[in-house]
Parts: sequence; C-alpha cells; structure tokens
Amino acid sequence: MPQQLGRHRRSKRLGLSIAVRVYGRTVANRPFRATTETNAVSVHGGLLPLNVKVKRGQTLLLVNVITEEERECRVVYVKSNLWSRKVGVEFTSIKGDFWHVYSAQVGVKHRRDGDS
Repeated sequence: MPQQLGRHRRSKRLGLSIAVRVYGRTVANRPFRATTETNAVSVHGGLLPLNVKVKRGQTLLLVNVITEEERECRVVYVKSNLWSRKVGVEFTSIKGDFWHVYSAQVGVKHRRDGDS
C-alpha cells in the first residue's frame, strides 16, 4: 500500500522535522499565527501538524524558522481526528530549496564514479 500512496508524488518526500511559523486565516476568517514542525517535506511542499482549522484550497504563508525565508503555499490535504490535525501544503511557486535539504542530494546524485 505505501507504494500506492506515493505514486502521485512529483518529488521524494523526506521525513524531516523542520520548525516553521504558519500565518493565515481560520475557516471562520480569523487571522492566526502558529509555530509547528514538519512531519515530512518535499521540493513542492510539506506535511505538518496544525491545531488551527483550515480547509483545502486555502492560502497560507510558511516561514522557515532557521532561515526566516517566507513561502506562500496552498492547503492540499487536511486530515483531522480528536487528537490531531495534519495539513499538507503545496508551494504556489517553486523557487529555490525552501527546506535547504535538496540541493546537497542533487549534488550527490550527479556524482560520477571516480570523482572524490
């Protein structure tokens, strides 16, 4: 089953915990700011726990706590239960490595045998 879930992914998802601040509006149109850590990241977005109610299609602003970089994103997935809410977000534009984890991997991928 895990392969079936991942078949629609455009980029590899990494299970990393990266601190972010999230700015947006609740479903009741009230402004909010939340600090959380990602459960997973990809070049195109991430998955994070969020205690605030949001809905699919909504725009949020993510701020990488380490670099202070900002990136607009759209909510593409919401899963809630009594204890938690997970939100999947997709960047509205891909410009650079917001998470600062993919550039190094790309360099390793293109390395040829015999290179040091």
